[in-house]
Amino acid sequence: MIIDKANYLANADHQLLLVSYEQGQHPLPYELHPSVGYKDLDCRFFTLSKYSLPLHIYHFLRLRNKFRKALRSIVEDFKPDVVVLASDWQTLIDVVLDASGIVPVIAEFHNAYDFVMKNVEISGSCKLKQMLTKQYYWHTLKFLKRCAFIVVLTNADAINWRRHFQNVVVIPNPVTCYPEVVDDIPKDKGRIIFVGRFNQEKRIDRLIEAFSMIADHYPDWHVDIFGEGNEKQKLLAQISELKLDNRIIIHQPTKAIYDEYKRSEMLVLCSEHEAYSLVLVEAMSCGIPCVSFDCPVGPREIIENGVSGLLAQNGDVNDLSIKIEWMIAHDVERQMMGRKAREFAASRRLSVIMSRWQKVYSLSYDMLSN
Repeated sequence: MIIDKANYLANADHQLLLVSYEQGQHPLPYELHPSVGYKDLDCRFFTLSKYSLPLHIYHFLRLRNKFRKALRSIVEDFKPDVVVLASDWQTLIDVVLDASGIVPVIAEFHNAYDFVMKNVEISGSCKLKQMLTKQYYWHTLKFLKRCAFIVVLTNADAINWRRHFQNVVVIPNPVTCYPEVVDDIPKDKGRIIFVGRFNQEKRIDRLIEAFSMIADHYPDWHVDIFGEGNEKQKLLAQISELKLDNRIIIHQPTKAIYDEYKRSEMLVLCSEHEAYSLVLVEAMSCGIPCVSFDCPVGPREIIENGVSGLLAQNGDVNDLSIKIEWMIAHDVERQMMGRKAREFAASRRLSVIMSRWQKVYSLSYDMLSN
């Protein structure tokens, strides 16, 4: 998302500088527009886990100071009109605000409020952990008040943030590829697709369990899973235990994922929680309907239940199985939902979403001018 937005703005003749701090010498995973500057601050906070607590604190403070000086120097040289924070930056927000000086700062959240603040209400006997998490909570809120805007992905999430702030703006992630043609690749008849990381929050085990409940009734249907992660072996063991080795196949990630969407009859999302879920919009842009758990935020603002897809009760595997079976059994309705899904995805095209971002940038710059 960061590089897609940067490239779009560069093509619109804006000057941009992309700053990272833990990338080191690793190449960027996506191609950056040649006019976009790039600088890594070489402040590798992730290495601190190897130290004991006293050394951890010492090196953390040392890296924060290095980060502050490097970023302040960049701001003085580049003279930006606006600074945008777009990652897991909460523990560094005060440093960024200090280094940015009078330049307006926009805080961009890619995780939902409950996920960002989930450590606040910790129960248990660890008093030190409780103290640190409460300090983290108030630290984040204190410095967010100084930001020009707070940008979140959904209206539901905005409600949570507006309990603390009024300058909250909703801008969903754009779908950067909206295929002009979706029937240029033949369907793999009876194919269900999943795309995502193999981690606990994605709960792919629920999709496997849900499909196992109906697999015997629909022998021509199968599931293709694309992704990677630390739960792969566990998922393979579950598939084998359910004797679905030839019906549920795990594939490596592919750069041609839109071709895989087009080959599919539907996509299923089974996450514990989602801030937005871009994969839903990507699939919908290819004209395929989606079945998803009704997470607290995210999917319900993308899928119109019964129109462009189906929402299952959150966490209810049996209901997820029922919804998948309905899609299988209703061929005409499924195709109609796919057309409605594609219509919705058009509202998430990059040009549409970036017009909203440019308005926020302009408003922020006006604050500086005034």
